[in-house]
Amino acid sequence: MALILPAYAKLNLTLDIIGRRPDGYHEIDSVMQTISLHDLIWVERTDCRVFDVVGTLIDGENLVLKAARELEGRVSRNLPFTIRLFKRIPIGAGLGGGSADAAAFLKAANLLYDLKLKPAELREIATAVGQDVPFLLSGGTGRATGLGSTVGRLPAVPSSWRFLVICPPVEISTRAVYEAVDSSVPSAGRTPALVGALTSGADVTRFGNDLEPASRRLFPALEQAIERLRASVPGMTMTGTGAAFFAVFQNHRHAEPALAAVRQLGFPAWLCRPVAGP
Repeated sequence: MALILPAYAKLNLTLDIIGRRPDGYHEIDSVMQTISLHDLIWVERTDCRVFDVVGTLIDGENLVLKAARELEGRVSRNLPFTIRLFKRIPIGAGLGGGSADAAAFLKAANLLYDLKLKPAELREIATAVGQDVPFLLSGGTGRATGLGSTVGRLPAVPSSWRFLVICPPVEISTRAVYEAVDSSVPSAGRTPALVGALTSGADVTRFGNDLEPASRRLFPALEQAIERLRASVPGMTMTGTGAAFFAVFQNHRHAEPALAAVRQLGFPAWLCRPVAGP
């Protein structure tokens, strides 16, 4: 028996840096949203372990395999499987592709092996895999606090919204960006305003990311790309530590001219819808 599940990318609609902890990690406050850009993961229960990636090769440790180890440690048994991962989400772009793949694997393995793990137990395993993985177990619209793994549900964004996602071909180091953040600079505090608007049903107009200045300062190629893109599509916002940026439109018709403008500049771009949680 096999399962094929989508692994949806995420956007940080806002990302506020609240402060640096004594251990060097940063506390964040972020509104996160899953979008229709996705990988596909095929998981089959077998007698041996096989892991194949179709698409862009993954450098370093793959979070799917880390999730498998964490899951096996939790249930104290081997879980042999065949996994085929079809990659479409750009790697290292701040879109959470690796975390989404890990979350999809945990859901599939829980069903295939009839582990009967409860949602709270899956979230504990997901937190050990990566900070974005707990949110991506359910997706939708949520507020991530602490290191990012503490997630609260929020009212869904309008289903008519469209997200123009652009990924300049720039490799970003997440660790380097966080280390370069000036913790003495107060956060712009966009997250509480967006949470309030979503909760009250007011118009949403303010997005933003406290990490953008550090990413642009460290990576001049990103700075150059963003200046070109914002000349055609004002109001773009970075997700995660970059390199992906996005712009929000009220509907598909409003987004189409911006998509055409970005493609004329030669940047990879996708027009995505919001994906609601369960």
